Amino acid sequence: MSLTSVEPKTSLFPEPVTTDRARHRVEALMADFRTGSWQPTPLERRIAHLLITSAAGDGMLTARRIRAALWEGAVAITQENGGRFAQALGDLVPVLDDPQLAALDVVDAAAELIAAAAGSA
Repeated sequence: MSLTSVEPKTSLFPEPVTTDRARHRVEALMADFRTGSWQPTPLERRIAHLLITSAAGDGMLTARRIRAALWEGAVAITQENGGRFAQALGDLVPVLDDPQLAALDVVDAAAELIAAAAGSA
């Protein structure tokens, strides 16, 4: 965990770099999805489906579930589409592991990205 902080745009309190990095990576990927400049590959869609299925019972996106889904893709997921989806998911792991880093807007944005990736064809 990094103790370095960045200044958030909407709050008076500094935000940990880890949370900021995850937020920006998820938001950038979702923006590219909406404009059509990023489309999930079949493997990325598979990973997204695994995450949706694993969270079906309680609706929670957890670090453990992301690790398990990324394990499914192993090395290939880090190479498809420049590895952007894997990087976004990987950046979420430390945020979800540490309650002090968790930010609901990041988790909500990640859930939207995963649902979009799973639903694309």
